[in-house]
Amino acid sequence: MLLMPDSVPEWLGATTDRIKAEIDAAGLLSEWSGDRHVAVDIPAPANPSKLFEVMEREVSAGRAFWEWADAMPFSAKP
Repeated sequence: MLLMPDSVPEWLGATTDRIKAEIDAAGLLSEWSGDRHVAVDIPAPANPSKLFEVMEREVSAGRAFWEWADAMPFSAKP
């Protein structure tokens, strides 16, 4: 997820705090690049619904972009 720059610094801080709290509550792994870009690893048995709610709210408001990818385990077999 990429959070857009905003003229209200308090918004960014509050939003990243909510995202970090939901990542921690769900027990997920994440990696931040700066204060506006986060990658979250969501394994199959996880329930990230509350995290998705927070993220979708920001995307719907035009304050963020996100990308979803389904990764497959590495294999040398075709």
